Amino acid sequence: MPPPFKQSFLITGLAFSAGLGLSGSCQAQSIEVPNGLPEVPHVVYPEVGLPNFTVPAGTVQQIGGDGKVIQTTQPVSTGSDSLQTLYSRAWGYQAADNASSIGVNPAALAATCQVESGCQNVYTATGSGHTITGAFQMANGTYSEEMSKALASNPGLASTITSGTAGQQDPATQAVAAAQYMKEEAMTLQAQGISNPTALDTRAMYNFGSHAGAQVAQADDSAMMSDFISSTAMSNNNISSGTTVGEWRQSTANKMGTGASAPVLQS
Repeated sequence: MPPPFKQSFLITGLAFSAGLGLSGSCQAQSIEVPNGLPEVPHVVYPEVGLPNFTVPAGTVQQIGGDGKVIQTTQPVSTGSDSLQTLYSRAWGYQAADNASSIGVNPAALAATCQVESGCQNVYTATGSGHTITGAFQMANGTYSEEMSKALASNPGLASTITSGTAGQQDPATQAVAAAQYMKEEAMTLQAQGISNPTALDTRAMYNFGSHAGAQVAQADDSAMMSDFISSTAMSNNNISSGTTVGEWRQSTANKMGTGASAPVLQS
């Protein structure tokens, strides 16, 4: 059995340690915790003519020792708002990678996605006569044709996509066909004298077809949209009979965001 004086020393030591603990717990504390998932590194896609854009890390809350929120801050990001929308989707980075593999600027792809669906994977097909669906709103026939062209020139993409028309409802896969379509549109406009076509330049071709779209892309702002597209196409796209090309361009650019001015083809 230990001598009595050792037991007394132990009790005194415990009391002394407890005193330190109480003293330490009285100090004010302030910690910062992330609100959401931890930060992870993301690829940043350079845009010609636009500043680089990095995905925001999320909000940060400063919490006091009493558990109350003292301050909430949001990191500031710069760049294309449409690109930010694309990157906020779970499939956004893969879609951007796929577009880059084809030679299409992710910012231009994002602008198209934004105006078509708000970059939402919507299902809008209503039957065999109307198969347009997905984040990039493509018909089955156009999707299959453009996908075949993309895979023929870049076979490595096959391992990253959903095969068949099921890929229509996988936005990262549909982005391959959409980017291929945009690339062809931009190259067509280049051949017709527009040296560096933007997402807005190719928009009419994506929306109304190559022939009418190319005419709109080269028209003066004062020209009438009715000079180039049918009344049915105008009605289906909520374009009034008195709309000028300039008015259509401005309205469309507003929907596309700052990505409207992004060049389609990567340099």
